[in-house]
Amino acid sequence: MTNKLYRTDKAEPPWDGQQKGKNSLGAARHYDLMTLDQIKALPVADLADPESSHCWLWVTNATLRHGYDVLEAWGFTPRSPLTWIKPRFTLGNYLRNATEHVLLGTRGKAPVRFKAQPTWMYAPLQDHSHKPEEQYAVIERVSPGPYLELFARRPRSGWDAWGNQIASDIDIPG
Repeated sequence: MTNKLYRTDKAEPPWDGQQKGKNSLGAARHYDLMTLDQIKALPVADLADPESSHCWLWVTNATLRHGYDVLEAWGFTPRSPLTWIKPRFTLGNYLRNATEHVLLGTRGKAPVRFKAQPTWMYAPLQDHSHKPEEQYAVIERVSPGPYLELFARRPRSGWDAWGNQIASDIDIPG
């Protein structure tokens, strides 16, 4: 575990909600999934500045409600969703998905640096589960550093990273 405290964390957990089964075309075909309890148990609160920090948590439409529970388990107060509007719809069990959401949570006195950010962004699709690169500009405009990306898949200049698909900058026990 690191002694460094981050002012902004971004996480894209490998949610197991509606991603398993013999007919599933979801995430289970691409990477190991985590249960809600496993995600909630991560020591994210120990990594975040208790006086002032932001957490940006990616959720699917199926895990939207769980995202609020995770933010609270990690010590953050849910504040607002930012909706990624996709240029075409994708899979869905009930409705065809054309959106995903990243929830903003705060801890302590954590004002935003840019107050005119709308609650949506329009960005192209890339490979499976690859969130839009535009997210970093939004997060860096709104939230202060230092920055940590949890469940990272590729390095990003100016950000520390942790994940099983990348050389991590920090260690998280378990």
